[in-house]
Amino acid sequence: MVERKGFEVKTYDKNFAGKEKKVDVAIAHQITKDAYTGKIKKGTDEITLVAGDKDFCPVVEDLVENGFTVHVVFWDNAAPELRAACSKFTSLNPFLSYVGNASA
Repeated sequence: MVERKGFEVKTYDKNFAGKEKKVDVAIAHQITKDAYTGKIKKGTDEITLVAGDKDFCPVVEDLVENGFTVHVVFWDNAAPELRAACSKFTSLNPFLSYVGNASA
């Protein structure tokens, strides 16, 4: 569906436990590359990260310190360090009923 909307989709191999490998690093790398090559414009564009892992803190902190706006969107259980590092945080909790049975 996102490819039909014009986005490039990348997938990564899974390990023996069924978890994807290298995804966080790939996301952080692409955001950093886009920001520092001028694809993302300071003061005009906003970086939106849909993740809650504190592993993103160094990248987010660096981008914010360098004048980029970084908006983190995630559930309320996002790492407090990441919530503190970003320019803006939006909780997905109010939308829980849209993605599944909230009572399950």
